[in-house]
Amino acid sequence: MSLVSAAKYLDVALAGIEDGLIVVLSLAALALGVMQVTLRYVFNTGYEWNEAAFVLVTITAMLTAGVRAVREDRHISVDILPSIAPQPVAAIMNVTAVLASLGLCVFLAWCGWLFVGFARMMDTASPETGIKDWIVYSIMPTMMCLFALRYIIRLIIGVQSKPSHEEGAS
Repeated sequence: MSLVSAAKYLDVALAGIEDGLIVVLSLAALALGVMQVTLRYVFNTGYEWNEAAFVLVTITAMLTAGVRAVREDRHISVDILPSIAPQPVAAIMNVTAVLASLGLCVFLAWCGWLFVGFARMMDTASPETGIKDWIVYSIMPTMMCLFALRYIIRLIIGVQSKPSHEEGAS
């Protein structure tokens, strides 16, 4: 199996996992939100942990959707110059942008893991949920690793430049 074939296989497998995570986490956030509003405004009560759990689940779902956006080349980017540049120059600019994004994701993942290590050493926990802080904080470096993996896959499979006439291209 070639590297490109393996990257394509991994791409498809990750897409399925991402889809499942986005759906499950979004439905969990919806359930937690509806539960919180119903308990608060109908029964004048609620759970201390609900708000924190809602925020964590929502953030994780949105970060997962961001990883998926990288796969579909729909993540935020400034692409006015590549859209007006000649195709060879635009291709170089797109690869450079992907490499810069990859570098940033790797750097943020590394910084995040350093912070997770510090939080683990401190051994603190959230008063609302009782969950150890390092577990919550590990969401960010984990997602940055997934972003980086998506950028690596894009580099292996090939960075496609968006045609300037494409609907929705910005």
